This record gives sequence, C-alpha cells and structure tokens, in this order.
Amino acid sequence: MAETPRRRRSLSHIGGTTETAGDRVEAGWLARALAVDPATDADDDPAREHIHGFHSYPARMHPQTAARLVRAITPKGGRVLDPFCGSGTVLVEALIAGYTACGVDLNPLAVKLSRCKTRPRPALELEQLLECARDCAAKADARRKAKAGATRRLAPEDVAAFEPHVLMELDSLREAIRAVQSDSAREDLWLVLSSLLVKLSQRRGDTSTAAAPRRTAAGSAAKLFVRKTEELVERLAHFNRLLPTTTTPTPITEGNATDLRWLVPGSVDAVVTSPPYAATYDYVAHHELRLRWLGLSETSLRRGELGSRSAYQRLNATQARAEWSKELTAFLLALARILPRDGPIALLMADSAVGAVALRADEVVALVARECGFVPIACASQSRPHFHMPTATAFRTRPRAEHAILLRKR
Repeated sequence: MAETPRRRRSLSHIGGTTETAGDRVEAGWLARALAVDPATDADDDPAREHIHGFHSYPARMHPQTAARLVRAITPKGGRVLDPFCGSGTVLVEALIAGYTACGVDLNPLAVKLSRCKTRPRPALELEQLLECARDCAAKADARRKAKAGATRRLAPEDVAAFEPHVLMELDSLREAIRAVQSDSAREDLWLVLSSLLVKLSQRRGDTSTAAAPRRTAAGSAAKLFVRKTEELVERLAHFNRLLPTTTTPTPITEGNATDLRWLVPGSVDAVVTSPPYAATYDYVAHHELRLRWLGLSETSLRRGELGSRSAYQRLNATQARAEWSKELTAFLLALARILPRDGPIALLMADSAVGAVALRADEVVALVARECGFVPIACASQSRPHFHMPTATAFRTRPRAEHAILLRKR
C-alpha cells in the first residue's frame, strides 16, 4: 500500500524573544517582521498558504516575514529585487502587496519555480493544465498496464533512488510531459513532477540523504501527479484572487547575485532577500535529483553557489570568515551599483559555524557593508536551533541567531 503522506508544518523553527540594535524605530519593524508564531495546525500554516505550499524548497523565508519586510522598506509604487529569489516567496508577497518585483537566482529550478508561482493565469489556462495532467497520467497508466519498459537508459542514481515500479511510472510521466503541446502547461507539469520526486523516492527529505524505505502501490505515482496538479491549479486560482487588478509581469533571471550588470542603475528601489548561510547548505546536492529529472544544468550553480557547506568544509575558521566576507562584498557591490542613494536592503541571515568557531552574520555583514558603501541602520535577532552536531560547540556560550538586517546606501 502507498505510504500515508506525513502532515508537515513548514518553517516551524521561528518566533521567540527578539533582541534589537541600531535605530529604534527601524529595529522595531524588523522585529515585527520576525514576530511570526509557529503554526499549530498543518491546515492553517501561513508558510504553506496559497501558492507558497506547492513545492518544497530548503531555507525558505517565512511569507509573513517577507511581506512585512517588503512593505516596510519599499516606497509606494516601487520595485523590489530579490537576488536570491529561491522559490519566489518575496516576489509573491511583493506582487500581492501591489509592488512590482524582479528576481535572480543561480539555480535553474528556482527560476522555473519562481516564474510559475508569480505568473497570473486565466481560468481557461488552469483548466487546460489539469486536462494535460490527466492525459499524462492516463498515458503513464497505459504503459504500466502494458508492462512497457523504460523509455530511455535509466541513471544508476535513479535506480537506487526509487522502487522499480515507481521509477517506471515516473519515467512514463516524464515522457508524457515531453509530448505536451502547450509550452506553459509543459513547464508547469515539469514542476509538478519535480514536487513529487523526493516524496516518492527512498530519501527522507530535501536536506537529508538518509534512507526512508517506502512501499508504494502500483499506479500511485500517476494518481499523485494528478492530485498535485489539482492542488497547483487551486493554489494558483487562490493566488490570482489575491493580486491587484493590474499586475506588471515579474522578470526572473537565471544569474549570479554578485554580477547584476543587466540591471540598470536606479531600476530597483529596494532589495529584500535571504542570501545563503555560510557553510550551511549545498543547494546542488539538495536539488540534484530534480535537476537531473528536469534536464537542467547544475554547472553554473555548482561553480557559483555562495557559502556552500562542501566548499567551506575545506577551510579553517579564519579562512571561512575571509571567504564569506569576500562573497558578501561582491554581492553588496553589485547592489550598490543599481540602488539609488538611501536605497534600502533588508537581509535575512542566520549565524553559521566552521568547526568550533561561530560566524556571526550580523557582525560580518556590518563590517562588509561599510566597505561597500552601505550604512548598517538596524538589526533584529532571534535565537534559532542548531542541528549540525559537529559544530554545536560554536554556540555553547551564545545561541545561534537569525537576523533581520537593514542597510542603506550612502
């Protein structure tokens, strides 16, 4: 029998006592942005409401935090940029609030996901999307019942990742999606497939390589594919209802946040973003399965990912702090070129560690910002759990924290 899906609450490690520094008024609204209570019910979780809950993505900003930061620093009618847009949380909240927005990410999956989540759809397009999903599922079922073989040579990694019959069904779904005539429907259905891969695999979760053996009933993958498309259609329809009457298209570019040369100086009024935390995540590893199944290249992400755990594991604490400062400097200099005078940046960043030494995000950002032409205005901080046991001693005397940091261009 198919395994009953575990009911999850996203972004549950939030809230708590807030410490502030800097300008009292500005620090106050930063604290307000962090003042999000964990959901007690998975059905009433604001981190998963409307389009936010469609596709998992590690280290997402809480939607309420994103909305409050956008509203607090973006001038009326202004344009907000998220240069690490990930799954599009900031962009979605900016659109709902009536701002124009643009996004950048080095991960091609993130770009596709953000484009999907920020594009308004007419009802007819949503109906056609669901019809295409049902057609793809019917084709996969027909191949399963005919005991058809794989449509291509399957990667050894996929053979190890899935139960054999599940792998055959996913392969059939992939082939059916390739044949979809509508470009927009095909792009959406790739993301529906992407959202199911880890759930149907033998892996515990996005950020874990631990095995989680499953017993999935034959035909479950195709059924789940249709249900997930139904969910996407419902979430997109809900999102459409939240948007202002007129919404400007949201450009989302696959690119490096340290090189924003295609953005014209003065074309952005504010920046709200959450850069990768140093030595904490490996987005290539987290999304390798999805990138492979969607035929997306990981080359640029592997070369340009900031703060990746695998890269920082080779460094001692002094080297890691210097490298992180270097990466943040390149990022802030890119923003300094495009922001106007007094242009604000709201950063959501957490402390990290290398060995037994903590890398305090608020301290490093304040030092680097001044060298890049920005003034640190205020900061609000909340303690956060630290799950990486090999570096736990780094936070023995002072807890790890997440910081909402406000900078302004001189």
